[in-house]
Amino acid sequence: MTRLPRLLPLVMCTLLLDAGAAPEPPGPTYRSIGPDGKITYSDRKPTDPSLRSHELGRTTSAPLVAQATGPFDLRPSSKPSTERPVVGEGQAPAVDISGKPFPPGLADAVLTVLVHQFFVQSLVETCTRLRPAFVERYQGGVRNWRDRNADILARSNRITFARFTGEQRDTLRATARQRLATVMPPPGAGEAERGTWCDRMSTDLATHQFELVGDMRIAPLLYVELP
Repeated sequence: MTRLPRLLPLVMCTLLLDAGAAPEPPGPTYRSIGPDGKITYSDRKPTDPSLRSHELGRTTSAPLVAQATGPFDLRPSSKPSTERPVVGEGQAPAVDISGKPFPPGLADAVLTVLVHQFFVQSLVETCTRLRPAFVERYQGGVRNWRDRNADILARSNRITFARFTGEQRDTLRATARQRLATVMPPPGAGEAERGTWCDRMSTDLATHQFELVGDMRIAPLLYVELP
């Protein structure tokens, strides 16, 4: 009994601290739209892939480039690309290294150049390993292609490092490799199939079938001021 008065201040102080503690902040709320257009709200992140969901009060960046709709076409296009990255609900357009939105089509134009660059490099590496006797033919074809498209390659490279962050450049390179895979021989292709591919692709390269000059998909590159 003699110790009770000494304990009372400590007990009262603990109760006061507990009573004055800040309440737990509310968790995020998710807004989802189902395939039928029905809108629902939940405090748990939906896992159903058929739902389009986003966290209320939180803005994310839209994809940097438009999603691929088929195999990449190495041949130049006479029309500008009509594909644009989809800006979904709760998303903001991707911005460049200075915080400004990218000009329409610029990221896809850089991606088109990157795929071509990866392609010619992969062509010479793949085909010289398969047919070492034709190394001069493959290397010469790639060298001539680079010379013919040198201005566009240099412009794209300068714009890429001036306008895109390091993370965005990594995204472009990873996406370019994915699209490159659609024009390369399949992993299980036999020697004869790969040889036929090398013959066809090196001939098309030499006859200017894969030029960047005149490809309207890269037109946005031509209207951006160089740093």
